[in-house]
Amino acid sequence: MATQWKYMPVLKWKQGERIALKNLTAAQAHELIPLIELLPISAAPDTASLRAALPEYLAKVGKELETSLPEGIPLVIDARYVAPTYTPQARLLRVICARLQSLTRRPVVPVISQGMLQEVPNELHKLGEFGEQLVRILAPFTSVGAVAEIVKLCVAAKLPRKSLHLLIDQFSMVGEAPASKWKSVQPYLDAALASGCGSTTLAGGSFPINLIGIKQGIHDIPRVEWQVWTLLRKDANYNEVRYSDYTVSNPALAPEVDPKQVNPSVAIRYAADGHWRLFKAGGFKNGQPGQYKSLCKLLLGDSVYSGAAFSYGDTQYEKAATDPKAGSGNPSSWRRDATSHHLVKVAGAL
Repeated sequence: MATQWKYMPVLKWKQGERIALKNLTAAQAHELIPLIELLPISAAPDTASLRAALPEYLAKVGKELETSLPEGIPLVIDARYVAPTYTPQARLLRVICARLQSLTRRPVVPVISQGMLQEVPNELHKLGEFGEQLVRILAPFTSVGAVAEIVKLCVAAKLPRKSLHLLIDQFSMVGEAPASKWKSVQPYLDAALASGCGSTTLAGGSFPINLIGIKQGIHDIPRVEWQVWTLLRKDANYNEVRYSDYTVSNPALAPEVDPKQVNPSVAIRYAADGHWRLFKAGGFKNGQPGQYKSLCKLLLGDSVYSGAAFSYGDTQYEKAATDPKAGSGNPSSWRRDATSHHLVKVAGAL
């Protein structure tokens, strides 16, 4: 039976995202399957180093996946960031997925990126051992005609058409006009639906890559991908399309920086209907004490607040606002709580 989902959040595999997933209830996790973007192995600049570092890296990731994902949820694994200079990438993906499948005893759906289609066909064919594959098509960098060609290449590599899940990824949509984006992505969805593949999912993300240039205070940031989805749902021709987003992160992988050299803003990224309400204070380091607790108090008094019982993250917001013993957290815990609320908000709305 093909893997089913209504919501496929794309998550970079960091601590905040892991804890947010771990604290979903069974009802909240129903029909939600995350697409896990594994992070780079910084200690693997060449093939020999990669081979040496990979076992320990996968042992750690496997343990995290096993303890963070609700029971029964399969693994959808995107490994293109792990060691991007290694070739062929399809071979690396297969090794990673096979090991994670063994460690977690869960079904795995490997994510095929477009670059893999230019590699040795036999390496792509070997991904058939996992039964299903998700093919990620980056719409902003791909012509509409390429959708059929991508499917053709997969089929030529002896991957059954019905085993392929197509992800039409609009990628970063920060500040874009929803009506224009909807018009431009429709031909991609039409091509994907006409391909005869197992399913079609529409993805995108519009949260800024950082908060530089945004003043302290309360701001609304449009959730462009959700507004596009709202337009999609008005057309019965797209009833079979599934939904995906990047939660409260920008789709791009942020560059590695020395934590000692940056001073992130204290902030809450709170998903509301069609927008995020951003509550932003000053810098985390050497800033005014109690900034985060003050933001939580503002959130609790705002009309967008869903209530402490809504999600794990909302419970933490209330605790920070009302419990004198509660701390102010850190950038990881802020991302945890924002992601937790976002996951439950979107899953419930679908």
